[in-house]
Formats: sequence, C-alpha cells, structure tokens
Amino acid sequence: MTSYLSFGSGPSLILGHGMAQNKKSWIETGWVDRLSSVRTVHVFDFEGHGSNEGKIDSRKLTVPEMTKNIDYLIENLGINDFDYMGFSMGARAGFELASKNKKINKLISLGMHPGSPKLEERRFKKKSLAMKKLGDKTGKENYFTYSKIFKEALSWEGAYKKIKWKKENHLIVMGEKDDNFDLTEKLMNQNYKDNFLVLNGVNHKNTFDEPEHSIDAIINFLQT
Repeated sequence: MTSYLSFGSGPSLILGHGMAQNKKSWIETGWVDRLSSVRTVHVFDFEGHGSNEGKIDSRKLTVPEMTKNIDYLIENLGINDFDYMGFSMGARAGFELASKNKKINKLISLGMHPGSPKLEERRFKKKSLAMKKLGDKTGKENYFTYSKIFKEALSWEGAYKKIKWKKENHLIVMGEKDDNFDLTEKLMNQNYKDNFLVLNGVNHKNTFDEPEHSIDAIINFLQT
C-alpha cells in the first residue's frame, strides 16, 4: 500500500520525491503550500522511503517497478487524469510513467533528464558503491536501498525517445550548476529547447530545497 497525503482543491497533481526523501519533504520545503493553491496535491512515499522503509528486494527498485507506486496511488485515488511533478529519482519514474500512462496531462521534472542512466554508467556505479560502503559502515538499511536504486537504474533504457514531447505538456527544470545539466542540455537542445527551463546559479539540491527559483514558472505552466 502506498502511503499518501492530499491537500488543496482542483485538478490532481501528484508529486514524486527524490532519493533519501519522503512525502513530507514536499511539505517541509514549501512546495505543497504554493501548489495546493491551484491544484489538489497528492504526495506519497516511494518504495524504500518514508513509511515504506526497510529491507527491500532489488527487483522492486527498478524504474518500472517504482513507477508502480504511482499506479497504485492513481488507483486508490480513483482519478481519471492528473499532472505529475518529480524531483531527481521521482522525475525518472515520471518519465517512465509519461511514456506509458495516457492519464497524465502535464509532466514536470526537477533536476533530471529523460535519458538512460547508462549514459552516466561510471557515475552511477560509483554512487552505488559509495552508498553500499555507508551501509556497511553504519549498518543502516536505507543506504543499502539507495545503493540498489543506483544499480537498478542502469537497467532502464530511458524515455527520451518514447515521449511525444509538447511544449504545453512537458517541462524539465534544471539548475545550471546541477551535475545533470550538461547531459540534459545536450538532450533537450537537440529538438526540445522550449521544454527546458534553466535556473541560473542553482545546483541540484537547491532546485528542490528552494522552490522560489521556479515555482512561479511552474504554476504558470500548470495553468496554461
């Protein structure tokens, strides 16, 4: 069962958190307060996070399997259509969702590109190993979960070529100091510049922690 909370009124907007976060992260940073003024906002916990923490089978941590957390939420809510915004890991699940689910109207990605992690295989393997070492050192299960997520992400082929990109339906928000920026710029500037919003002087973490950099543009995108 996917744990979730709902706020506000209007069309549904589902928010998918990043790695090492949980559904409350959206509340604590102020996203929910602003977004619930124009949408019914639903926040939930991905597998291995928040109320779903614990020892998790690696097979449940692939990108398609994590997308099922969103599918379960949609079913529980009984909604026919919705918008989705995800940060980092949550955005990757959103890309997979958008490539398959016809109920999704608008997709917003914070700090993540739609390409395959294979494009950054060395970095993902390094992060997976680093998380495993932290797990071995601290004995904390969540680090092993994060290690598995990095490893399993490498099996995902990406959604760049699967999504039918439209200016009014898809938006990628990325800080220019984000480690993902160069690859995202390369992918999106080929054909989809209008779907790419660059945040000057902003890094990956602050793209999420400081909504003021993009919230007005995001609300405008949702209402257009």
